Amino acid sequence: MTMPARLEAIVREVLPRDPSDLFLLPGEPPALRVPPDFVIERLDQDPLTEQEVESIATALAGHEALTALGARDARIRRRCGVAGEFGLTVSIAKALGVYTIACRFMQPRIPSIEEVSLPAAMVAMADAPNGLVLFSGPMGSGKTTSMLALLDHINATKAAHICTVEDPVNVYITPRKAIVQQREVGEDVPTILAGIQAALSQDLDVLMVDELKNVAELEGCFAAAETGHLVLTQVHEETPTGAIRRVLDVFPEEMQERARRALAAKLRAVCSQRLIRRKDGRGRVAVYAVLIPDEETREAIAHGGDLASRETPWPAGCQTLPDALATLVRDGVVSKEAAAGLAAPEGW
Repeated sequence: MTMPARLEAIVREVLPRDPSDLFLLPGEPPALRVPPDFVIERLDQDPLTEQEVESIATALAGHEALTALGARDARIRRRCGVAGEFGLTVSIAKALGVYTIACRFMQPRIPSIEEVSLPAAMVAMADAPNGLVLFSGPMGSGKTTSMLALLDHINATKAAHICTVEDPVNVYITPRKAIVQQREVGEDVPTILAGIQAALSQDLDVLMVDELKNVAELEGCFAAAETGHLVLTQVHEETPTGAIRRVLDVFPEEMQERARRALAAKLRAVCSQRLIRRKDGRGRVAVYAVLIPDEETREAIAHGGDLASRETPWPAGCQTLPDALATLVRDGVVSKEAAAGLAAPEGW
């Protein structure tokens, strides 16, 4: 949709800083989340008034939709931008009775698996005929970007049918060798579960889903993996074993045994990551922990065993965050000082 002139002026001013998010709050100047640390920074401008923010919100959503905020709806989401230059996903909400706006900058493109330095063991998941692949890490660790990089690698190399369920869509995927359908929650489907069901009804090969938050969504992905589809998704956890626990903890006690068996049977890989400053000063690089389950791992998952207590060697392709970090230091990609400052969890 057409951007309000005031919003476009702010966006054009901040674009050179490559922000991930823009915040427009009454009583505050426009604020950004900017790399490399993605902390909030206020612009050197006068604070926005309630009327200024409401005017932008009205231009984006319309008066009728705004009047439903608070009483009926928690948020309004719109997408706007300038073709060929930039795109925004805009979320309008209310706080203490006034309108607030948060804008997420859409990625202009998906980086390649080489650009994100995705480990070979994870790249190999593109050839998996089915199963569940988990990406994990704290917020802002780049896990969505890594997941999209693997998905676009599949897009470029496989004559497959790819479906995504996203909340919101962060980047448009250009079909290459594959055909692609992207579904956005609130725009194309009412919920993540409905998006999974829509994809399963249309003969898909690969399913990518945003973070799964409840039993129904997880069971939907388990069902997809069990019926011959490759499923990529993500969770907020710092280690591979933490990601596995996070998935299983969603299920109530009476469903735990079945959930453990299902996850053990269909888990293909877990990838956890952090971002760290490069030694050459050119941005940040991802540090990956990778767990590729073998029969011993699957047995431990199925029976609630402690994965971290394993004494036999881990399968080829597995690596911990500290191990990956040590490799980056050895190869001169990151400094010892930067590595020492990254709180990389030990073990699995």
